[in-house]
Amino acid sequence: MRRSTPQKKIDDRAFPVRVIVALPEIGKHRPLDEMYQWLDQNIGRGDYAWHSAGGHTIFNDREAFYFRDPAPAVDFLAAFPELKLADGTISPSYTSPHRS
Repeated sequence: MRRSTPQKKIDDRAFPVRVIVALPEIGKHRPLDEMYQWLDQNIGRGDYAWHSAGGHTIFNDREAFYFRDPAPAVDFLAAFPELKLADGTISPSYTSPHRS
């Protein structure tokens, strides 16, 4: 029996722009439903995708938003300023020969 390809893998290939954010604690900020609604109304279902980005040593709740081009990603972040980029470069475990 052949398995179907997981949607996340399909979206990884289809959407070139990804924004990974750390979600604020629920209850202090807007609910996730409001983000879905904003995306549907302003971007359109065929032009974005949303997947869990899993945990991280600094950020426990991360979500990955996939877009077809950068402009809608910028608009989305502007509409939800409480979202913080899940920037792993601030982690003590991040290493790079270019890190100062």
